[in-house]
Amino acid sequence: MSYANVLMHFAARLDDRQVDDARAALAAVAGVARVEPGRKLRQLLLVDYDPRVVSAQALIDAVRHRGLAPRLVGM
Repeated sequence: MSYANVLMHFAARLDDRQVDDARAALAAVAGVARVEPGRKLRQLLLVDYDPRVVSAQALIDAVRHRGLAPRLVGM
């Protein structure tokens, strides 16, 4: 299986609850293989996903439904 990966960037540093919410929202999306927060920069999430199953726009939408406003880096 071939996964794509993107960085989700948030304008502000995420607190622990926001990271957990974003991770849960993304983990619930079919085709998402991994979601990891940035180790040094708390406004980043690394997302590995199967582009044959889910679009990058669907990843953004899943997080926006939680009240967060990400941008994708590396697209």
